[in-house]
Amino acid sequence: MLFILYASVQAKAHYDTLRMLEQIQLENQKLQRVNENLRNELKKKQQELEKAKQAQNNNTKVAYLTFDDGPSTNTEEILAILDRYKIKATFFVIGNNSEFGKQMYRRIVSKGHALGLHSYSHEYRNIYTSATAFHSDMEKLRQLIYKATGQKPKIMRFPGGSNNHISRKYGGHSLMQILIQQSVQKGYKYFDWNVDSQDAKRKVQPRDVIIQSVMKESRNKKKIIVLMHDSQIKVTTVQALPAIITELKKQGFSFDILSDTSFTYHFTLEPPTSKRGGSGR
Repeated sequence: MLFILYASVQAKAHYDTLRMLEQIQLENQKLQRVNENLRNELKKKQQELEKAKQAQNNNTKVAYLTFDDGPSTNTEEILAILDRYKIKATFFVIGNNSEFGKQMYRRIVSKGHALGLHSYSHEYRNIYTSATAFHSDMEKLRQLIYKATGQKPKIMRFPGGSNNHISRKYGGHSLMQILIQQSVQKGYKYFDWNVDSQDAKRKVQPRDVIIQSVMKESRNKKKIIVLMHDSQIKVTTVQALPAIITELKKQGFSFDILSDTSFTYHFTLEPPTSKRGGSGR
C-alpha cells in the first residue's frame, strides 16, 4: 500500500514538473517572439534614423580646406588662423626630414587636423616613371610621418590630381589608372578637389584672386574640397585664408577634415583645364 502511494506521489510530481517545463517553454517562446519583434522594430527605427541623418547630411554645407606641399614656414601661421576660427583642415604633406618638418607634422596632428600623403619628393619625373617608383616614394613619406607622429595616414592626394597629364609623359597613359587601383587595394582613400583656389596658377597669385576663385567655385555646391598650398612661396594664400573662411561661413558652410569615411571627390577622365596637374599641385 505504501509503495502504491509513493508511486502515485512520484507520478504526480513528475506530471507537475512536465507541466511546469511546458509552461516555461511557452513563456520562453512568447519572450522570443517579443524580442524578435523588438529587434525588428529597433532595426526599422535605426534605418529610418540613418535615412534622416543621410538626408540631413546631403543638405548640410561642408567645406574641407586642404593644403598641399607643406610643411613650410607658412604652416605655423596657417595653424594659428585655423585655431583662431576654431576650424579643422587637411594637410597633404610632402617629405621634410628636418627637425622643423617633423615638428610641423606633430603640430598638425596635435591640433586635431588631418594629415595625408602627397608623396615624399613631389618630383613628377621620378614618382610617375612607374608604379614601383610611386609606391616607394609614398611609403618613404608614410614611414617618416609614422616615426614623427605615430600615425600611418590612410588618406592621400596624387601630385597633380588623379588625372594629371604630366604623369603620361613619364609613365604612359595608363599609369594613373594603375596607381589608383593599387592605392585603393593598399587601403588608401584618395582625394581630388572641386574648388581650386588658383594659388598655383602663378608663383605668387594676388590675394584677391585667390579669394574670388574660391568664392566663385563654391557657389551652388553643398560639399566642397578646396585646394590650397602650404609651400614657402604661397604667402598670399595665408593672407587670403581669413577672408575665405569668413566668406564660406557667410554662405552657410561648416568645416571638417577629410577621412576614410568623409565626402570625397574624384576627377573624371578629362578634368577641366584648371584642374590638370602642374608642378604647383
